[in-house]
Amino acid sequence: MRGTAFPDVPDFARLYDDPDWPLTPRMARYLWESALMLADTYRDRETWNLLREELPPIARGLVDDVWMRRFVSCFDALAERLATGQLEPSGLGSSTGEEMALHLVIDSAEAGVNDGTVPVDLSLPEHAAGDHDFEWARDVLFEDHDVLLLFDSSLDGIEETDSELNQQFHFANLHPQRWFLPFPGQAGPGP
Repeated sequence: MRGTAFPDVPDFARLYDDPDWPLTPRMARYLWESALMLADTYRDRETWNLLREELPPIARGLVDDVWMRRFVSCFDALAERLATGQLEPSGLGSSTGEEMALHLVIDSAEAGVNDGTVPVDLSLPEHAAGDHDFEWARDVLFEDHDVLLLFDSSLDGIEETDSELNQQFHFANLHPQRWFLPFPGQAGPGP
């Protein structure tokens, strides 16, 4: 299966068919498929310019080959957690890099479901709105959305730990050179 350690499609019905679980089986499958697709697409160095354009401006100018490989591996780490049901109360990503990758995964899954390029697995139980509620996925799979602040040019410099806003709000690892450090209290990122 597409460069990951999973030979078969995980049993999303077993892993996610619980009313108290934050994702439905179909939503988990959509996100998993998108994470795998993005990992496969961007594993090829020839596609890195496309990926670079999806990143905040501060990251675009600082990334090198090693950084890009680490970032692409974030998609694999997310796919693995989705495939095994390893969701934490604080979210799915364990680093800023994984959270940025997760934003791209959710956006890709939503676009794919809307245009029909991500197929519906009809063998999975249907959960009406929850199967297509990507805003809900954005709410429950992140502790916060701090990494998205890096797209706001009025906040240039926020990624620096000594910036006034960073010190006031205690942002974790916003500078792209720190994106792969684990969040406080996390065992460590996948890549």
